[in-house]
Amino acid sequence: MPTEQLTILFTDLVGSTEMSQAHAPDKADEIRRQHTALLRQAITEHGGTEVKNLGDGVMVAFGSASAALTCAVAMQQRVDLDNRREQRLNGLRVGISAGEVVREQDDYFGDAVVEAARLCGHCEGGQVLLAEVVRLLAGRRNAHECRSMGSITLKGLNTPVDVLEVVWPRLEHVGATSRIPLPGRLDRPAANFVGRSEELSLLDAAFSRVSATGTREIVLVGGEAGLGKTTMAAHAARAAFDKGANVLFGHCEEDLVTPYQLFAETLRHYVTHAPEEALRAHVAEHGSELARLVPALAGRIPDLPPTKATDADSERSLLFAAVVGMLASASAERPLVLVLDDVQWADKGSLLLLRHLSIVDRRIRLLVVATYRDNELSALLETLAALHRQTGVTRIDLKGLDDGEVLQCVASIVGRAKADVARGLARAVHSETDGNPFFVTELLRHLTETGAVSQDGQWTAAGGVDKLSLPDSLREVIGARVARLGADCGRVLGFAAVIGRDFDFDLLARATEMKEDALLDTLDGAIDAALIQELSEGVGRYQFAHGLIQHALYQELSATRRAKAHRTIAIALDELCGARPGPRIGELARHWCHAPLRQDAPKAVAYAHQAGNAALSALAPADAIDYFATAKKLIAEHDVSDDAMELDLAIGLGTAQRQTGDPASRETLLAVGARAAALNDTERLVRAALANDRGWHSTTGAVDAEKIALLELALERLPAGVPDRAFVLGTLCAELAFGSALERRRALADEALAIAEATGDDAIMVRTLNHMAFSLTLPSLLESSLKWTAEALMRAERLGDPMQLYFAAMYRATAAVRAIDIDEADRCYAIAGDLVRRLDLPPLRWEFGFHMSKRAQLAGDLAEAERLASEAASIGAGCGQPDAQTFFGVQLAAISWMRGAMGDLAPLLEMMMHANPGLPTIRASLAMALAQAERLEDASRILSEFAATGYALPEDAAWLNGMTEYADAAVNCNDRVAAQALYDLLSPWDTHFSAAGGLTAEGPVCMHLGGLATVLERYDDAERHLNHAADLCARHKIKFFGALTDLRLAQLMLRRGEDSHTEAARQLLTHAKAAAATHGYGAVERQATATLAQLT
Repeated sequence: MPTEQLTILFTDLVGSTEMSQAHAPDKADEIRRQHTALLRQAITEHGGTEVKNLGDGVMVAFGSASAALTCAVAMQQRVDLDNRREQRLNGLRVGISAGEVVREQDDYFGDAVVEAARLCGHCEGGQVLLAEVVRLLAGRRNAHECRSMGSITLKGLNTPVDVLEVVWPRLEHVGATSRIPLPGRLDRPAANFVGRSEELSLLDAAFSRVSATGTREIVLVGGEAGLGKTTMAAHAARAAFDKGANVLFGHCEEDLVTPYQLFAETLRHYVTHAPEEALRAHVAEHGSELARLVPALAGRIPDLPPTKATDADSERSLLFAAVVGMLASASAERPLVLVLDDVQWADKGSLLLLRHLSIVDRRIRLLVVATYRDNELSALLETLAALHRQTGVTRIDLKGLDDGEVLQCVASIVGRAKADVARGLARAVHSETDGNPFFVTELLRHLTETGAVSQDGQWTAAGGVDKLSLPDSLREVIGARVARLGADCGRVLGFAAVIGRDFDFDLLARATEMKEDALLDTLDGAIDAALIQELSEGVGRYQFAHGLIQHALYQELSATRRAKAHRTIAIALDELCGARPGPRIGELARHWCHAPLRQDAPKAVAYAHQAGNAALSALAPADAIDYFATAKKLIAEHDVSDDAMELDLAIGLGTAQRQTGDPASRETLLAVGARAAALNDTERLVRAALANDRGWHSTTGAVDAEKIALLELALERLPAGVPDRAFVLGTLCAELAFGSALERRRALADEALAIAEATGDDAIMVRTLNHMAFSLTLPSLLESSLKWTAEALMRAERLGDPMQLYFAAMYRATAAVRAIDIDEADRCYAIAGDLVRRLDLPPLRWEFGFHMSKRAQLAGDLAEAERLASEAASIGAGCGQPDAQTFFGVQLAAISWMRGAMGDLAPLLEMMMHANPGLPTIRASLAMALAQAERLEDASRILSEFAATGYALPEDAAWLNGMTEYADAAVNCNDRVAAQALYDLLSPWDTHFSAAGGLTAEGPVCMHLGGLATVLERYDDAERHLNHAADLCARHKIKFFGALTDLRLAQLMLRRGEDSHTEAARQLLTHAKAAAATHGYGAVERQATATLAQLT
């Protein structure tokens, strides 16, 4: 069984039994819970993994001995501080050991585990005891005094253990605080910071607005490398921190892609330091969704509930909502400042989240300060354009320092100097650097280190300022500064540069094969030379003082040396990670993919594949595309043949393309599906077919023959009864929504439901029911639709997946409208609306918005319907929905019909009719528009053409809408032939409401039947239908169709020619005219006015 080298830590709460006796059970449990929360915060801060809770203590595993030791000290300090603050006497025992351990499931076993547990038991309260091996492993990275306790024989161990006690200092501060500490990367004020007063004033003003108004602002700080963007942002962040803000920080590195890196880093700091009650409140609302981005959440709040999402789209939606939720709650007590550094290198997931953050409709007291290099914008242009379209987004373009500011910089670095020397030096440096602060600083350091500028009481230039020899490039400056530290330092920093802007000691030590003390000495020298700095967020973490230093050192290596260094680091990282690379899989893929040897290609492909899958799992499909594409390129370059791997890469690539909205996903997945079929690989054929699905039909009014062929082939290969068969059947049913026989769709749905029901799995059932809902939206299946949607909603509520619940509620609402159960529809709209507000996702806000426009049409509020349709279109366009403008046009046409202005759209409808031959219902809309515009001859011609088809429309979701639109045209044209045929077709559905999905409302079918019966002079039938329609409209406050029904009832009475009905008709016409005038129903008002005039 494989072993791991770990450091194990045990804790125990002294006197827990006595505490339980001294307090009421609830109080004792609360004290114990608070005690454990203190321990977990320390564990999270120092990178430990809680193995198990022991009731009165915890068992923790660390990859680093120094981190375990530092964590133990932090635990003792926090418990001591809490004791003094709460006047308690809780004692904490901590034991630590290290060595090889064996992992079985979620536990560890071995001598190190036994030693740590026994050392914990040997402690007094307030003591930390550790085995000598821990101190040896920690080496110079241990900053705490350790006193020898000699050799101690521990219970159950045959050999005595050399034991040390850790001396830990008490913390001074006792008062309670809710502050999140300033991130370590922002905590150090920059030396030699000058200028930028105007820019800092702009940032301060933005922070003041955020604090005062509770709004969200984004400030984009752009400029070339070295201008001090990060330094200025950090300065502004510290100023905000001093004014009471909480500050978070995230950064990106070139060529190191970690999904959602910017927000993972910022939120990890918050999760690590936030009060436990704040995290529990977040989990109560958002569950465990954020844990995939910030695993530290599981360390602070163990036993997180499982995700409620059942597919990647749901997971990504919930993740975005959870991020916004945490930022909103974090800004509730104090304003929040997010510093996002070097976003030009941000992963695509981070950029999508940033764009999402700019448009969410939620109160957040948040200032985002994002820095970027304005000469490296290829990956950032789209995001910048999207951000600039939003309110509350400003841009600061940094330029170089002027002569006076460079003079201040000279004074801060070289100190006292003769005035003419300082001015001359400043002019020379400014001329050479254009005032770039980083270049200025590096050049001045170079001049002082080489003696070109020296000190003899005062600084002066050897031979005069005009004789200074300045280097030709920044690389030359940095190379010379590194060279002065010696060859070993140059080699170490070269490896570090290949690792990245940030690097860790353990990996560097393995790659360089240097002894720890020698490596530490080398790194200390580089720190003294201001080339690197040690980070405070963990032991053994370093960073180049500026990205340009790392870049210059990386570029200084030849291509061959770089490739060999990548391979050396890849091997070292492999050894460090073992079989579980975890979050470092991206690093492994990067280094192996840069390895030069053909023999390494299979390993590089495998790691790139794993990294792509990890990115998909992390809901970062755009990053996954890069990994999968890199792996496919390596296979081609090195002729690595592996059919299964190539299929998996193509499926992963196609899935990622679909999730990013790339239309190329269709061809990718069709091709891999065909290849899998040729290789008789059914499992991958099914995966490819199911991945090629957006959740509903691909094309409105047509079928995708190639997709359908692949789904049918998958069905042929799949055995009966397996869950995947239900998904394939449901997907095929959805794809056949248009252009197929109803009997076929029904058979597919029946089999899918039978399989899903047999599994007893709510997720499979809800997904199947939601998939088939639209394609089976027909009058003949309304009762079944009501049953299916009720079951889907019930199961979705039980399942808890917000996305599936949203769609179940919306499909249920659509069915309820068709059944004229408006109360039930409103109940479902309320469920969906609550989810939309909670998730605050633009795609859902778009869809819910146009559904609410339809609801406003039902209510007869045309101004509100148009406002909501326009708002939905804007949201849809903002979040990249390709159907946004088309749907807006359809809704405007329906609203125009209600306003009596649909005739103006006749040319547009004719264009749409020719462009969409698979949607014959557009011809019905054109007939209705022409008839309303009193172009009766043209409308009658279309009715005659429809009659020639035998009044046939495809049996799909648009059937009822098309028929009622033809009915309206027939009534206005007084076409008895068409009226008779349409009356016969619509009569079975007189209790239904005609509505085009979530877009438009065409009214109660009984209203249309009343109009048709009037044309046919079947007046009793007409009166029955229209009275039924009037009752429905009055009961459900359906104003437009109520006014139209009143008009048609009046027309019916007058056509009967009975004088006794004249006054009743007049009253109906007067009522219809008044309602139409009030609400803007133009055609109803015109017809009512004209008919009233005839009566007088």
